[in-house]
Amino acid sequence: MENLSSLVNAVIMVPLLGALFASLSREGARKTAGNALAVGIFTVLSNLVVLWRTALQVDVSKDGWQVVEKFNWLENPKIELVFGIDVFSLMLIAAVHLAVLLGMIGVRHNTYRQKALIVFSLMFLSMISGYFLTSDFFSFYIFFEAMLLPLFMLIGIFGDIKKQPVLYRFFLYNLLGAVFLFIALVVLYNYQNVSIREVSRIVLGRRWEVLVWGSIFIAFLSRIPVWPFHYWIASVNVNISNPLVFIIANLIPLSGVYGLVRFFPVNAPEALDPYLLVLEVVSIVTMLMIALIGFAKRDIQYKIFAYMTVYYIMYLLGALLPTDALLMNIGFSLFSYLIIMAALEVMVAHIDNERQCNEISECGILCNIRRTSWVFSFLILAAIGMPLSSMFLNNMVIFAGLLKFNIQMAVCILLAIVLSSVSLLQQLFYLKYPPDTEEVLPAPNGECTAADISPRIFAVMLLTAALLILSFVNPLWFIG
Repeated sequence: MENLSSLVNAVIMVPLLGALFASLSREGARKTAGNALAVGIFTVLSNLVVLWRTALQVDVSKDGWQVVEKFNWLENPKIELVFGIDVFSLMLIAAVHLAVLLGMIGVRHNTYRQKALIVFSLMFLSMISGYFLTSDFFSFYIFFEAMLLPLFMLIGIFGDIKKQPVLYRFFLYNLLGAVFLFIALVVLYNYQNVSIREVSRIVLGRRWEVLVWGSIFIAFLSRIPVWPFHYWIASVNVNISNPLVFIIANLIPLSGVYGLVRFFPVNAPEALDPYLLVLEVVSIVTMLMIALIGFAKRDIQYKIFAYMTVYYIMYLLGALLPTDALLMNIGFSLFSYLIIMAALEVMVAHIDNERQCNEISECGILCNIRRTSWVFSFLILAAIGMPLSSMFLNNMVIFAGLLKFNIQMAVCILLAIVLSSVSLLQQLFYLKYPPDTEEVLPAPNGECTAADISPRIFAVMLLTAALLILSFVNPLWFIG
């Protein structure tokens, strides 16, 4: 267990060290920050090796946190920072690292302030890894807020957001979430200083239950695209053209889902029942609304955002069921889901870049670029639920649990998923098969001038596809 302690600490520290080295790297001969990108990719690959070694040390048959490290911060009041790991957090950290790695590969030709991009991306990677590894109140809150600093910097530099009110709402909602979570944690600490998984055994009065759990829900829902918070998330995401920043920005809802998974007890206080029903109704209405908008929109970036929103809310509703039996299924599905969305965003960025550089239409752009067409088709089919990854089987289990709990809710969720999946298929056919009309030809001479992805990137995407297929039932197959 001592070896595991060192590995867990390394998972947090390696990206920070990588950010330090990337900030000190020199620019290349053509004033590019290629050295910083190389440091970033090497750092993520190194931490994936650390995660693999950590997975070999984790007892997958053991339920709950495997606490490995405690730090005494203050004696009066008594505050300890506790770091632990379980299979659920291990899978999420691995998926986030793979998603960020794909994003870095996608920005290899982007020379605009690349050093800043890599430094803040590695800082975010370290903070969100620490967020997944904490098991006490205060370190959880510290990392919950700390990941916002690099995110704010990335969106401010690379977000291309021209409307200032959008950024104001972004800051305001996250600030309110931080205030509400701090109130809840202070009340819980005054009652009893326990770990996050033991919070359900704290006995509170009815008013305190509503205050504490209401604050917790508001804090985490402020990061999930649920009404009324969906607007600022959509406004920020659809204006991000950098694939790495888009991927990182869309990991923020994951932090909200994860927070509710960790805090929400198996047996919720009865005082929350009416509010949970309202939350479920609002969540389903949000899913259907965003799925319909994504279906009507032509912009593929919004279609991807709509698809991601539908699935994040589905995972949220699955996590709120009065049972923790679906927790591992949610983790297995999230593993593939994050990788698929990251790879898909990289391919979309490549297609959009070729379209702008060659001044051609999107319609039929995949006709003559075979490698891009193959990868894009595979990712779309995997995203909509074809049996190509662990999303297929585990989504069926999650949906079955929702169906058993509330059939009306499950039918509405299925409708939203179908709409968002059809929206992605619609875009796939639009990119692959141009209509027989002259006004939408890919180029003035009728030929597609877009460049295909390089053999090296194609090899990376093939490895990604192989990883998704191998993780069909259990992403942790390599540790038995």
